[in-house]
Amino acid sequence: MTFAATGIQRRIYGVDFSGAKDAGRKIWVSEGFVETGELVIVKCYPVSELVPGKVKDRDVCLSALCDLIVSDKKSVFGMDFPFSLPRQLMSGKDWYSFISDFPHEYPSADQFRKAMQVAGGRSELKRLTDVEVKAPFSIYNLWVFKQTYHGIRDVVHPLVMADKVCAIPMQSPHESKPWIMEVCPASTLKSEGLYISYKGRSEKEKRTREYILDELLHKGITIREALRETIINNKDGDALDSLIAAYATFRSVRKLDDVIGNLPDIYLREGYTFF
Repeated sequence: MTFAATGIQRRIYGVDFSGAKDAGRKIWVSEGFVETGELVIVKCYPVSELVPGKVKDRDVCLSALCDLIVSDKKSVFGMDFPFSLPRQLMSGKDWYSFISDFPHEYPSADQFRKAMQVAGGRSELKRLTDVEVKAPFSIYNLWVFKQTYHGIRDVVHPLVMADKVCAIPMQSPHESKPWIMEVCPASTLKSEGLYISYKGRSEKEKRTREYILDELLHKGITIREALRETIINNKDGDALDSLIAAYATFRSVRKLDDVIGNLPDIYLREGYTFF
């Protein structure tokens, strides 16, 4: 069986990630499955709903997210954070060694950013995949460095070190493990000509969220009306971002056979953004 066919048979998750202290409020998950060639979204929720008492603390919620990932071995998760660094900042390490050493080498998010700034020089370096998918920021930019740090330290590191997931494409997909892959909702929207301002409280931004959602529904997504209202009414756009992440994951697994085994080595060190 091909990787693409296996991926389509898996449950599809899109995760809009955050490294904020109240990450449980900002991290949203869209969950669905593929039926007759369409992505059917059945759930969309903040990760705090996975925690008793709906606690929003980052450490608690990231642990709950890891538990969700390993709970479904027939799943594929599209995660909205980088899985690696520009090669110039990896000290010559391969990807697995980099992930293994990460928490010890960078004890805090602030120390991580400072180390990247020193090593990278005056300009913020980007990975090859960041340039290709037109990612808005360097992975250690002020706006996203906590997202990068906590995604790698608190999700990728523990799951990969425990051999509980396959991080694609750095690791080959395995039928008996969950798959995780890096996605970028902003890049997905750019590829669809839908990269317009949609985050905010105003009626205009609400209408824009509705417009983007309707456009995506025409591209092979089905959702229940109640979820539609949840996504449109989430003013920060995190719910919509999680749905976009699920859509990026859905369309990426369909072409997985064209990616696995055919990528230059640089992507196996720096990571690869599916969009």
